[in-house]
Amino acid sequence: MKKWESRPIWYGSLLILSISGGLFLWGGNPQARAVSDTTMSLGKGAPVIPSVITDSFYHVYLSFDDGPLPGSEHIDSLVLAEQVPASVFLVGHNMSYNPRMDLYYKLYEANPFIHIYNHSFSHAAGHYRFYYNHPQNVLADIDQNQQYLQLHNKIVRLPGRNTWRIGNRSRNDTAGGDQAADLLMQQGYRLFGWDLEWQHNPVSGVPLQSVATMEKEIMSRLASGNTFTKNHIIILLHDEMFRRPWEEDQLKALIDTLHKQPMIVFNDLSTYPVLSSNQAYAHP
Repeated sequence: MKKWESRPIWYGSLLILSISGGLFLWGGNPQARAVSDTTMSLGKGAPVIPSVITDSFYHVYLSFDDGPLPGSEHIDSLVLAEQVPASVFLVGHNMSYNPRMDLYYKLYEANPFIHIYNHSFSHAAGHYRFYYNHPQNVLADIDQNQQYLQLHNKIVRLPGRNTWRIGNRSRNDTAGGDQAADLLMQQGYRLFGWDLEWQHNPVSGVPLQSVATMEKEIMSRLASGNTFTKNHIIILLHDEMFRRPWEEDQLKALIDTLHKQPMIVFNDLSTYPVLSSNQAYAHP
């Protein structure tokens, strides 16, 4: 990884701080591997992603935010052992000053089941309102992280916002950031939010919902179509949730529990549908 200047490239009165080309569909039924040949480019030099997955299975996307952090190493080892695709949204600043976090990044980079995406360089330094009041600075921050991580895809999750910009579909977070999201989309970025969060204690990192509760909610939302895209559910997790062995065991238990569901397959976000037809989507 090329080392860039460790500070964000813009300041104000307040300091603001690879997709692989392969398709990952993990489940018990080989028919779940069938996808449409229609693809959509994410930009020059970027892989293409399928516009729709043509099957009747339920697709689960595990997405981890804010890494690399303590806990990233456990996610890496578990994903590798389970051979389940995972999408990680990384914050460049975390590794720019901490060699240990840079090591965790290298683990992610070497893991064939992990796909790395952009979560901004600074994560807004935790000051979201100020951050999103300056859309051009948000774009600069995302661009800096794109270069720092040397990403060839343009998939982004905004820090602190459940905002979507995919194809001709969009959804805004009630807390704001719409102008920044529109600007990013104009620059070719695709913004992913989430359908369900496995919540955690912000201090200890301990997961709050039980595995059984998460499984029930996942299956309920898929069955009812209460997701951004019907039959597809993006689960938000955070690296810091899995710092301890028993927390890693909980993640394994969730994966194993979902594996037992015959309709469930695991996917990476590079395979998420971007078909524009409204008939293909649920509208909760």
